[in-house]
Amino acid sequence: MARIVIVDDDELICAIVARTLTPLGHVVLPVGDGADALDSLWDSGPDLVILDCALPGKTGLAILGEMRTSAMFRDLPVVILTARRSEWHVKMALDAGANAYVRKPFAPEELVEKVTALLAPAPAADLSPATAIAPETLLDCDRLADLRGAVGDADADRLLEMMVRDIGARTEAIAGALAEGNHVRAEREAHALRGACNGIGALDLALACLAIERGECRTSDALTGLAVRTMAAIEEARATTAI
Repeated sequence: MARIVIVDDDELICAIVARTLTPLGHVVLPVGDGADALDSLWDSGPDLVILDCALPGKTGLAILGEMRTSAMFRDLPVVILTARRSEWHVKMALDAGANAYVRKPFAPEELVEKVTALLAPAPAADLSPATAIAPETLLDCDRLADLRGAVGDADADRLLEMMVRDIGARTEAIAGALAEGNHVRAEREAHALRGACNGIGALDLALACLAIERGECRTSDALTGLAVRTMAAIEEARATTAI
């Protein structure tokens, strides 16, 4: 099962996409305004996005461009679903980072084929010594810069200080709930912590929270380790700004 966000202001198209994909076990979440798209992705943590090109608020290609410059969404599969039919538009979308292009009106089996292929498990990773291990994304520097630009260095520093305390307290609460088998409380706390992490770009910790929130992880080992490293990264960011 996958969580799929469709960004399209046509309610009928959203309904058709939902009728096409939900029988496969997927959850389809519609977003009708391009201006709300990125916030919706942060809130929902989707596995795949379906984007129209012509949207109110912000175009589909503009949204795609922002996704591909974000550490959180740069590798998220994107299907462009649009009435634009020329090969030039296809090239523009693929060059901008789309993974697939489907023209409206579309055949349901075509959409299913594209979505299924993009959600297929990746080949097993090469674990040879020569294989480079991707670094952790403890903090998204661009999102942190946006925060500082929005509220100023002093307020951002206070928010980050509060965030360190919140990470520690909520991680402890999640670990305790999981140890007790109280999955409802663990998922609730993980949801709250994920929202806070998204706000400062604590990407890996947000993903660990999402796994607990969805019931995909019932231990706190990975979360606790990431929490410690994320708190250290936040303190380092605060110290760098203070200098």
